[in-house]
Amino acid sequence: MKRKIMAVAVFLISAAVAGGCGNSGEERETDSREMAKEDAPSTEDRDLYGFESPVRVKAGVVYAGDFEWVGKESLTDNSWMDLYKEHNIYPEIMYNVDTSQADSKLSSAIISGNYPDIFQTSTLNYMNYVNEGVLADITEAYETYASDELKEYLMSDGGEALDMLTVNGRLYGLPRLGNPYEEYSMMFIRQDWLDHLGLKVPETTEELKRTAHAFTYDDPDGNGVDDTCGLVLDGVELFTDTIGNGDPIFNAFGAYFGSDGMAMVENQEGEVVWGGSYAEGMKAALSFLQELYADGSLCKDFLTMDGDAIFEAAGSGRCGIWFGPRWAGMVPAIDAARKDTNAHIVAAPIPTAPNQARGKAYLPPSILEVHCISSQCERPETLIKMMNLSVQKICNPQNTEEFLKYSGDGTNYSGWKASLLRLQPVNRGYDDWKAESYALKTGKTERLTYSQIDDVDSMTSYLHAVEEDRFDPWDQKQARGISFYTVYGDPQCAWVTIDNMMKANAFVKSAYSSLPSREVTKTAGILKNLTVESIIKIITGDAVEEWDTLLENWYALGGQHAVDEVKVLNKS
Repeated sequence: MKRKIMAVAVFLISAAVAGGCGNSGEERETDSREMAKEDAPSTEDRDLYGFESPVRVKAGVVYAGDFEWVGKESLTDNSWMDLYKEHNIYPEIMYNVDTSQADSKLSSAIISGNYPDIFQTSTLNYMNYVNEGVLADITEAYETYASDELKEYLMSDGGEALDMLTVNGRLYGLPRLGNPYEEYSMMFIRQDWLDHLGLKVPETTEELKRTAHAFTYDDPDGNGVDDTCGLVLDGVELFTDTIGNGDPIFNAFGAYFGSDGMAMVENQEGEVVWGGSYAEGMKAALSFLQELYADGSLCKDFLTMDGDAIFEAAGSGRCGIWFGPRWAGMVPAIDAARKDTNAHIVAAPIPTAPNQARGKAYLPPSILEVHCISSQCERPETLIKMMNLSVQKICNPQNTEEFLKYSGDGTNYSGWKASLLRLQPVNRGYDDWKAESYALKTGKTERLTYSQIDDVDSMTSYLHAVEEDRFDPWDQKQARGISFYTVYGDPQCAWVTIDNMMKANAFVKSAYSSLPSREVTKTAGILKNLTVESIIKIITGDAVEEWDTLLENWYALGGQHAVDEVKVLNKS
């Protein structure tokens, strides 16, 4: 398949240049808002999706190493570019970097003053950018130009995300929403390796340790070569929202960090605490990882491995266990099958540690990222109109052809990740799993949606090929089929795992229900770096008692203020 289907996806950071877009200043922004109030068009006159005259859109393109354009599509010539041009939006590439350079590239651009008008950022950086005057106030633009479909999308969480992004009654960004249950990190493991060694999916940390050892030293792929390892983690970030997330290991022992390392949770007494403050559990988790590293069961070079490297290790058959969201087995399933057609990747809940009733996973927030527009742009409605297009084509396609054109078919169209403002339908995953797994069992497809029909068609192609002993992982439809099978079709697919975890109430939710203050956002990055550095040092040899030192430093450098802030917010 020319484009791998999931992972840290393509995202494009763009700049709308229209009617003097790029100018700045508080006076200009105020004048613009007043003009918007006075000159707001009537409902029948509004163009919710484009402009009467051309708007030049400068785009900084950022994508992961696992993304490839399919068919004849390219960076400058694809279905989304065509769509924008149809609505008088003409994208021009500003820069093109890898995901590892995305944050630094944007930060450098903002510091220089020559930065994209439309871009994506985290909730932490969102508050920084609001406070620094980087972002335009889009309150009136949203009220005037938001389509009913966009409003429905943004209300899919009851409006919580919009409320969270509203600062002093003003809105400066639009959330890309996700279903927290679809985004939490579960375990993925090579079932064919388990079968070869006569093992079962590990349910406890002790079983995980033995399995990781066997995957490293007992030739699980049966090739007679010492070329495998058990567990792999993202040693660069450690805590992420993508493949290689290390947080689930700590979750198993009762500690929680989240992708930003700042998870605030309630302890058994109902008191708000930092998720890493449970010293006993943390020391047990660190001892566990320390043993795996010393044994070689945790890949020795994990220290330099990021998400892209983990995709490569999982897909090449080098490692057999990793953690990530529901889609973290999709790309490896294709790549592993191309090396060994018997490769079989399944999902499973996080393991349970000794003295824990059951391993509970940290449930991430519903905001995956924030779409923003620069205060230098006089046309803040550009952001709203482009979001209207994304929601219309991705969440509300008119027919199968339109669905495939903008969500992707793996053959001719690269899909939703190629849009300038990417998003996906929210809260449809459970229904998709139920409908698609039922269709696979019964063959009944009459009530399926466009997307469900496409998924089932691909998975059926894969399953029939396997049954008839003609499976070809290089066939694009079969490759899509084995990929989607890890999420929706396999008896041990990601959604089976999510459903089991939901039924067991095996999740811990964040105690943070609003955006952090300016002071907290400034120290969050420092605290995460300090935390990750300390954990890595202990895994690779420092005494686990050093975690006590980390706790002292963490609270002293701003952590205590962050905890106190959440306590106050929760009481208000």
